[in-house]
Amino acid sequence: MRRRLHPAASFVFAALILLFTGGPVLLSLYGSLVPDRILFSRDRSILTEGPNFETYRYIFTGQLPDSYQQESANRAMISDAARQVPQSLVNSSLNALAAMALNLILGAPAAFVFARYIFPGKKLSFMYLILSPLVPAVALVTPIYMMLQWFGLLGTQLGIILVHTAKALPFTVLILSVFFRKIPAEIFEAAVLDHCSRFQTFFRIALPLALPSVGATGLFAFMISYSEYMFAMVLSGNAQTRPVSVVMAALARNTDVSWSLLNAGIFIAIVPTLVLVVLVWRFVVEGLLGGAVKG
Repeated sequence: MRRRLHPAASFVFAALILLFTGGPVLLSLYGSLVPDRILFSRDRSILTEGPNFETYRYIFTGQLPDSYQQESANRAMISDAARQVPQSLVNSSLNALAAMALNLILGAPAAFVFARYIFPGKKLSFMYLILSPLVPAVALVTPIYMMLQWFGLLGTQLGIILVHTAKALPFTVLILSVFFRKIPAEIFEAAVLDHCSRFQTFFRIALPLALPSVGATGLFAFMISYSEYMFAMVLSGNAQTRPVSVVMAALARNTDVSWSLLNAGIFIAIVPTLVLVVLVWRFVVEGLLGGAVKG
């Protein structure tokens, strides 16, 4: 007989996980609402001074905070890279959404074929697809750079989308193929008896049953694209196409930058992922339980 974990112990473990995952987000929010002179003061806090939105105002409008408009103020603490955060946020969101859509459009049918059908070279191609992420990304930067340059896609969002799609596709195929294998074969046999083609079997039977796993893999494909830095840095062009990961790295490299401004940029950058997680959380949990764990 299995012994259940004590409710108090469950609460403690859940609190620790919440603190570990949500703590940095709350700290970034707090740091973005408090000027540096208060952030490093022991006598003053956000409770005594109230929240300050000057750094957000500067990021979205370019208006300098009042404290930096005074004489002898250290203007080096205000980085111009922060002004690129809104546009880069839009760029990264579009890149990630497009990479997620392409991953599901290409990965779901491929996973279904690998899971339910036998064809020449199946094992070799599946092994190649799954082991391809083991190749170090730094070894692929130069060949991919030259290839995109030859196709005229260097410095474009389309080039970054294609690279991010290829980066997340093996994971999508692996997770969805595991789920498709767990669907009882009798369901597909009944579809054949009802004169369903392979195309109809996939879209009318397999795909609806796999929606939880599709939501989970789509979310992870979004995360991979949104947070990817190396290829985004090498392949991105000017500020109009630069992703948020590159902009945040440039902002963080400024050793004199205001902590309040840096935290504001960090919090703005993680908002799309927080929104997406809230929207598809139910699908993520069901997908992980139903598609990746045998029970």
